[in-house]
Amino acid sequence: MVDKIHGLTVEELERLDVGSLRAILHERTHHGIEVVIYRILKGKMEKPPNLGEEAKVLLRIWEKRELPMDTPDIEWVKKNIEMAEKLNAGETFDTGLELPKPFSESEMATVKKLLYGRRSIRQFRNEPVPDWMIEEILYAGLMSPQGCNVDSRRFIVLRDPEKWKLVQSDIPLDYGVMIIVCQDIRVYQALKFDKAAPQNIYFDAATAADHICLMAHALGLGACWLTHGELTQKRIRNYFKLPETFVTRCHIIVGWPDESPIKSQRMSLKDSIVVNG
Repeated sequence: MVDKIHGLTVEELERLDVGSLRAILHERTHHGIEVVIYRILKGKMEKPPNLGEEAKVLLRIWEKRELPMDTPDIEWVKKNIEMAEKLNAGETFDTGLELPKPFSESEMATVKKLLYGRRSIRQFRNEPVPDWMIEEILYAGLMSPQGCNVDSRRFIVLRDPEKWKLVQSDIPLDYGVMIIVCQDIRVYQALKFDKAAPQNIYFDAATAADHICLMAHALGLGACWLTHGELTQKRIRNYFKLPETFVTRCHIIVGWPDESPIKSQRMSLKDSIVVNG
């Protein structure tokens, strides 16, 4: 019997905002099932009683509130709960999932071209960026690593040059698209991560920005990852009438390259390793 989850009763969870409920469902699936189930299957730890029970309670609340049951993240939750139920019933099974394999030489060449060839592009041609490319870029950001799969990242896409003025930046944008990486802090507050692991908040936003830049480069576009301060955060929040818990973190300018800067270089790998042993 589950009385409370993250300090919230079932009744409180039934009234919780959807973003926070989704985050708690993701986190309990992650820590309550995903993190331990493979160790259990390998015999490295004992199965706890009622494995995945909290995730099951949360999924029932999700369904009771008539929220979508066929989205990719909810399908992931259901698959994990299904595996937990099999273990609770005493079954053993193979997940059927392949272990990671090394890339082929040609695949690795493409990866290196992407990672080592990306440059910050700040000047763009006056050509529109197709919507499908923006969607690919945003999806790459959404699929970037994040702590406990909390799904806090939100995106604002600005195509209107007048709206670009809301963002205080030392890099002017003449053409292209501006993508603002944001977060709904309620997600972290519901999990108490804003106190327990506050650094994760910034890491989660940063990985999204990085993936956005990489996908833009792969599509033949240019991109530059930029930061802004509290003034921009307030402007964006007020202009679009967003809640106080909605925080912008950084912005990426994207467009068709109109410059080819020298690729910036780093210190040697040898000089960057301070401990190796």
